[in-house]
Amino acid sequence: MAGTGIKDAVARADAPIGSLYHFFPGGKAQLVEAALEAHATRLPPLFERIFADGRDPAQAVRALFDTAAAGFDNSGADKGCAVGAVALDLRAEDKAIQRVCERVFQEWAACIAARLPWEDHARRQSFGEAVILGLEGAFVIARASRSGEPFRVAGKWLSIAAESANASSSSKRSRVSSKANAHRRKR
Repeated sequence: MAGTGIKDAVARADAPIGSLYHFFPGGKAQLVEAALEAHATRLPPLFERIFADGRDPAQAVRALFDTAAAGFDNSGADKGCAVGAVALDLRAEDKAIQRVCERVFQEWAACIAARLPWEDHARRQSFGEAVILGLEGAFVIARASRSGEPFRVAGKWLSIAAESANASSSSKRSRVSSKANAHRRKR
């Protein structure tokens, strides 16, 4: 963001500079916020499809990261996350844009968390955040290595974490169910 001026954006859009200021009187900051808001809507449908009701979270995580790896490789290793790229380029005075980036990451994590089958809300939210962390980190390392492999590695480890969370959640439900059955037999 810091390396791109308003004139660069206008030239790339092949639009007169007056039009940009007409629609974005706040200048570059307002334009960036609008672009981030538009980009933010692209991922939730993918999350909703991949983490569909009834799908095993470990399988969903692998599918998400395999999809990201394939998309990255198919793009010629030139793909990136606009929100992550802007977040990495923020300066201290870019508070409004920082808040947009933070909110988008939180919304994406919440979208994933809402589709996880675990009873504990904090666990679901934390895992949703870990998935976003994995995606964003994979983008950075994939760009450096020019390979989608970092997505596959992150997906593998996060799917193992999901399996562990599934097992933990299942054993907790089993213990609760056993206690309830024992309580009923006592009556």
